[in-house]
Amino acid sequence: MHIMIIGAGSLGLLFAAKLAPVCSQLTVVTRSDGQARELAQYGIQIVRAESQEPELEKSIIFQSYSEETSGNMVPLARQADYIFLMVKQTALSSELINYIQSQMTHHTYLICFQNGVGHEVKLSQAIGWDKLLFAVTTEGAKRIGPTSVSHTGHGITYLGALEPYHVATPNNQHIFIVQMLELAGFRAELSKNMDVRIWSKLVINVVINPLTAILRVQNGELLRSTWTLSLMQDLYQEALRLAAAKGVELPVELWDTIMAVCEATKTNHSSMLQDIEASRRTEVDYLNGSLVNMGNEIGIELPANSLVYRIIKAIEN
Repeated sequence: MHIMIIGAGSLGLLFAAKLAPVCSQLTVVTRSDGQARELAQYGIQIVRAESQEPELEKSIIFQSYSEETSGNMVPLARQADYIFLMVKQTALSSELINYIQSQMTHHTYLICFQNGVGHEVKLSQAIGWDKLLFAVTTEGAKRIGPTSVSHTGHGITYLGALEPYHVATPNNQHIFIVQMLELAGFRAELSKNMDVRIWSKLVINVVINPLTAILRVQNGELLRSTWTLSLMQDLYQEALRLAAAKGVELPVELWDTIMAVCEATKTNHSSMLQDIEASRRTEVDYLNGSLVNMGNEIGIELPANSLVYRIIKAIEN
């Protein structure tokens, strides 16, 4: 099996290093030619908390999708069976989508690991629902540098199609990719409820990420104040109301899950906080912004989500 991973951030590097020994061909596609060269020279290092000795994996093809290097890409032995799309939604440029289309064949499936919503429509228009799968993962990873990553927490990865759009190919056809992830050391499961899992992850992110970015605090600090907890509840209740209006039945224990995520990742800086600290564009448009837009479409006001969305956009500018 040939797996292509597009995106060499924290999760991309982690999945690549662990999958390389168990699949016949693995290609990692980076945004920049410089990172691709460094990875080709040094391989990927997984820095483990319990050991100072890094684990290196170099049996991978590394290339970039930038226009300046697209004519010099390494020829692939065979087209990919699965493409893991592991970039943020902010990176889904027309250039990248064109590149994905160029790598798709009749037997290739694209697995999307993005947070939030919005990408599913854009990508389905480009490649079709019948070739589109989605993933929600709770694996924890932090990129240390261009070629190294720390595996900060073990979790589970759910894979599946979005019903009712994707009915041409049953989920059980993809059991082999789940088995390969398990061979690589991940917990993985096929899911028939990806819409609920995606919405659950969306709600977790809209409650935690913008507040950590606005307040400049680690995730666990949100639990230390009744004021932050009340803000979290406001964001959460609005998301629940919108989900119900759209016919999405979220788990009754989702609030407890949010509390558990904050506690389990109490020393983490959320991805949105990291983006703000690095003066990068955040994913707020696809998180709180997407909720506000959906609310506007069906006549539901979400004042708390609208406020934090506008604050993040003001910080970005």
